[in-house]
Order: sequence, then C-alpha cells, then structure tokens
Amino acid sequence: MSLNNKLSLKVLIILCLLLFVGCKEQVKELTLEEKIALAVESRKIPTSKDQKVSFTVPESIIGRGPQITEVFSHMENYIPTVLIEKGNTKTTKLPENISPTLGQEILTSPYFQKETSLDQIYDKKQINGVIVLHKGKIVYERYPEMEPTDRHFLGSVSKTFLGTVIAHLADEGKLTEQDSIGKYLTEFKGKPLAHVTIENLLNMTSGINCRENDEGSFTDPNHCFYKMLQHSAVYTEPNPGFEESLMELLASSGKVEPAGQTYDYTSANTAILTAIAERVSSKPFHELVKDYIWTKIGAEDDARVTLSSTGVAGSYGLMLMRLRDLARYGLAFTDDATTTIASKRYLNQIHTGDRALFRSEGGTDQRFRKKYYEGQGADFQNYHWDVIFEDGDFFKPGFGGQGLYISPTKRLVIAFFSTSKDDTYDNMNMSLLVRSLALLEQFKE
Repeated sequence: MSLNNKLSLKVLIILCLLLFVGCKEQVKELTLEEKIALAVESRKIPTSKDQKVSFTVPESIIGRGPQITEVFSHMENYIPTVLIEKGNTKTTKLPENISPTLGQEILTSPYFQKETSLDQIYDKKQINGVIVLHKGKIVYERYPEMEPTDRHFLGSVSKTFLGTVIAHLADEGKLTEQDSIGKYLTEFKGKPLAHVTIENLLNMTSGINCRENDEGSFTDPNHCFYKMLQHSAVYTEPNPGFEESLMELLASSGKVEPAGQTYDYTSANTAILTAIAERVSSKPFHELVKDYIWTKIGAEDDARVTLSSTGVAGSYGLMLMRLRDLARYGLAFTDDATTTIASKRYLNQIHTGDRALFRSEGGTDQRFRKKYYEGQGADFQNYHWDVIFEDGDFFKPGFGGQGLYISPTKRLVIAFFSTSKDDTYDNMNMSLLVRSLALLEQFKE
C-alpha cells in the first residue's frame, strides 16, 4: 500500500471513530489540538465549507505554544485562502554572500534590556525564520522553526502590500490620497465617516469606532472588530449568516473623534482601503497584488491570502508566503531589484509624514512604537509602514513577531517570521532589535 493510501486510510479511520463517538456523545466538540492533528494528517487546503479549524475561541489565534507555530506556518490548511499567482514569471535568484561574523554581532535596544545576537536568537528558537539581504545578496539566513518552503503568516506586514497597491492606483490616476471614502463607497455616503480621506486611512487616523485595541475587540461578539474577523473567516461566520456586509458594518460603526487627530491603529482602516482599491479597479485584492507586485518581484512560489465565503480578503494581516519571497518584495524597494515596484512619488509619500502626530501620546499602540525605537531615529509613520526613521529606513512589524525592514540607501532588507512560544514574548526580540541590526557598521559600506 502506498504512503498516500495509508494516510488516507488512517484519516478515514479517525473520521469514522469521531463520527461514531459523536453519535454516542451528542457530537462532542473537538479541541484545538484535535482539529490541528486532523489537518496535519490530511494537509488539505480547505474551501470555505471545509474549514478544519474554527477559531471560535480567541486564545486559539492569540495563544501560545506549538499549535500556533503549526498554524502560522501552514495557515492555508486551516482558513480558506486564494492564490496570488506568480504565473510563468522567472524567479529572481538571490546569490549568497554569507557573513562569517553577522550572527555574532551584539544587538541592543533601549526597550529590550538584554544584549543578544542573531545566532543566540536562532539557538533559542525565538524566531521561526530570518533572512538578511545586503546589496542584493543573502548575508544571513536561518530557519530554526520552519521549512524554507513554508508559506508563513505575515500578520500586519500584509498591510504594506495593500499600501503599495493603493500607491499604484494613485500613480495611474484612479484615486488620490485626498479623496474621501464616500466618493468610492456608497455605503458610507451620508454617514459620519463619509469625508474621511484615503490619507487618513493610510495613516491610521480615521477616528473610526472599530478599534482593534479596545478591551473585548477580540472576545466580544458584539464588538465591531470581532464582527470584522467573522467577515474575514478568522472566526466562524454567524449562523444563519450576516445581517449586513462588512462595509455596511464599518460605515455604521461611526467615529469616536475627528479624522487626522489621533494615530489609532486598527485593521478596519485597511479593510476600507481594500474595498476602495477593489471598486476603482474592478479587481479583487489577490489579483491586484498579483498584477502590481507578485509578477514583478521574481517570486519563487505563489503566495496566498485568506478569502471568506463573502469575498472579504485578509489584506490587513492574513497573507502567506515564503520568507525569501517576502525578502524579494522588500528588495523591490531598492536599487538592487531588477524591477522596482515603488515609484518616486510613492517613496516620497512614505517619507513624508506628520512628525508631531507620531511624537504625540496618541493611542496605546502609538506609545509602544515610540518606546520601542526611542533614541534610534524613529520619525513618523505613513502609508501603512509603522516606523519611518530619520535616515530613510522604514519598517513594518506584524502580530506574533513578523517583520520587514527596508533601507534603500544601505541596500539592506531584513525579513523575519515568528510565533509566540510562551508568555515571555521573547519572539518579539527581532522587532525590537531590527533597528540595532540595521545600524551595524558593516552595513554602512
């Protein structure tokens, strides 16, 4: 009997046993571990009607431990996704010039009160994967907790792809940063958010009353943000269905303060931007990423993004790709790329921000970002990049320990994936130490 047949028989036996037990015990709910074990056995990419894991309990997506490492490394086996195809485009090779000393360099941060190094982070398995490109070549690459071919969860690093799509649409004259939401989305006309601009959304200053950092945003079924996760297939859809579309939900959420007043990070802004991009282009998010980015960067594999049964893409955090392909995306913002994906206008927009707003107290997320990079030249945020530094470098961290750091002038790209292993949050080291890594003397050449 072949290995595939043996696995199929094993899965069939498990399912039969589960059905038998379910009939006797009035359908006992499987634990998260049991659901993941079934998905690992089958390694089947689900449709929206064949989802292996239902994230009904918030701890299952924001929790700790090996089950989350498995989910983050193979999320396409748990939540319905759609391909972002590379098509027949040629893969851009990343030549290696491995540094014999980079792994031992001491990294520090005012926020992280310990010295460490890339090799120590690797040895302690505080990260799933990390790659450093300098002048277009790989100078460091390690995979302590994943395979190089795994398509890993990006978290909010995904938001930069949407920002880049918006920039392309602006370059083509299909929209401008000063346009209002109401100009493109009829659901918002006559509502409090109608005159909020695309720029406000890009800068997380819309004032929308759908806050990601509210108490209960991930746990209260009545909270706007929780409902957005349901619309996105992160949490299970309500039975018998949605009373309103995602845009109707966000339009009716109202606002808590005038736009442009406070930096208040919430993925609801990204969801609205995605709807605008899809309507002005008449294309879904995954096709926009394919056209403007994925077929341009020389990717080695297709990427994926979650897609709910109602067509809502996980553009705000639920993209999946190989680490090397994330690095290729970063490389496309530098002169080492064979094809760039950022126009001069877009790069100027990234580097034109509101310093006073960034330095204000703002929301909780804003205060943490200031503290992370205190004394390291953090200047402002813009276009869904969370920190732009005074020397022109820019960085986007993501939930669970993901990150992409780009220095066009140093010709440097740092990309990393991770998951929370325990309550120490040591996996966040890379997010806190990446600026220290970028400022090493060897990258000033």
